[in-house]
Amino acid sequence: MSTMPEDARGPAPVPAGYRPGDYVPYKDRDPANPSSVAGQWHDPARVVQDGGGRRLTAEEQYRAIYGADAKMRVAYASWGRRVLAGLLDGVIGTIAGFPAILGYVLLLQQLQWTTDPYGNRVVSETSEVGPEVTWLFILGGVMYVAFFLWNAVFRQGRTGYTLGKTVLGIRLVGATSGEPIGAGMSFVRQLTNYINSFVCYLGWFWPLWDPRNQTLSDKIVGTVVVVQAQDELPPPG
Repeated sequence: MSTMPEDARGPAPVPAGYRPGDYVPYKDRDPANPSSVAGQWHDPARVVQDGGGRRLTAEEQYRAIYGADAKMRVAYASWGRRVLAGLLDGVIGTIAGFPAILGYVLLLQQLQWTTDPYGNRVVSETSEVGPEVTWLFILGGVMYVAFFLWNAVFRQGRTGYTLGKTVLGIRLVGATSGEPIGAGMSFVRQLTNYINSFVCYLGWFWPLWDPRNQTLSDKIVGTVVVVQAQDELPPPG
């Protein structure tokens, strides 16, 4: 969006009841010039340039244009976007637990099969399974659980992002606070996810018609998933 030079537009209007340089609340601004400073032309390009050498977050850009008192707009993550993030987390978790998969393959190779009197194929009593199979199952299980706790509990609780959510640019936050919910509540939310599977997995499809795209577990814990890429977060401090 291009803007005309200030000298070509003339002096910027000053809303009634304000003096040049005064801060103008959102409700009193001229729709044709929604500047937060009375007597100053609104210039979106200048707002972006004044980011201090870094990319302004989406919220900072919005606040710079409409003021700190303007109601913030929230974009809730779509059902499809949430599903893709969950699938990606599942794939990464499977990779983390790969030793268990390898152990299962070795188990199948070491088992001996026979046919019982009824014609069913069963495992022979003479089968011998090496200790490496057991250790691979244990290692894979430990690695999977460790990844799950780090990714879905601690990382998501602290930042709002799992690895899958980071890639998809979506974030889990408290429905009222708009901030990450912490590792404890993130763990509780993982437990309540089982409720989504009750009644034909209805809870997992709830975001398709919910106004805030929440699953049933989101409603229980009080969380929402919003569209917010990790590089759009305000800098710490």
